[in-house]
Amino acid sequence: MLFRSQVFTGPGRCVICHSGGLFADDQFHNEGLRPIAEDNGRQAVTGNPADAGRFKTPSLRNIALTAPYMHDGRFETLAEVIEFYNAEVEPHPNLDRRLQGPDGQPRRLNLSDQEKAALAG
Repeated sequence: MLFRSQVFTGPGRCVICHSGGLFADDQFHNEGLRPIAEDNGRQAVTGNPADAGRFKTPSLRNIALTAPYMHDGRFETLAEVIEFYNAEVEPHPNLDRRLQGPDGQPRRLNLSDQEKAALAG
């Protein structure tokens, strides 16, 4: 049996941004989301091009009760969020370095179906 915490702290790498008591690092990150509309994220507040596409890390406290997900509500289920981080992160000049592989391209988690199911729990 695979436990959510094993995937969260291991191959899912979630704990990198979602840590502490509220499971949030209180930072802004570009997660490689494909823009749906003109939404510049933190850049709209700071005016800094380096903040384009950066959004605040949300708390994961009671996450199963807070759908829809992401800053714009684009995902209806946790399974969709997990699949995004697993295989759909888009390249972006400001992509958070923790979501990049050694070549600068988006890092793929390549979680198994069992790992994804454990994480969605």
